[in-house]
Amino acid sequence: MKLKSLLKESKVWERKFGEPLPTLKMTTEKFKLKQENLNENDLNKVSKILGKSSSDVGKFLKKHVGLQADDLLDALEASRDRRRTALMIMAAMKGNRRALKQLDDMFGFM
Repeated sequence: MKLKSLLKESKVWERKFGEPLPTLKMTTEKFKLKQENLNENDLNKVSKILGKSSSDVGKFLKKHVGLQADDLLDALEASRDRRRTALMIMAAMKGNRRALKQLDDMFGFM
C-alpha cells in the first residue's frame, strides 16, 4: 500500500481554514468521549438483557472496579446458555458469593 493512498484514507487533511491541527490532548479527549459512549451503550444493552435498570447495573460495576459492562455483554453473548449466565450475573448483583466467585473466575476483577 502506498503512502499516498494511506494519507487519502486518513482524513488528516480534511479540516476547515484556520482550524488547528489535532494535538495529543484533543485526540485523547475525543477518544475518552467515544469510550464513554460505548460504555453507556453496553450498559444499556446489559440492563435490557438482564431486565434490570441501568442504574442498578452501573452501581454493581462501580462496586467491582475491574469489571466493565462490555465484559458482561461479551459473557452474555458468548455463552451457550444465555439465561444461565444472566441468572448468575443477577445473583452476583444481589451479593451471592458463589456467583461473584464464578464471575471473578471468568474475568479476574477481584
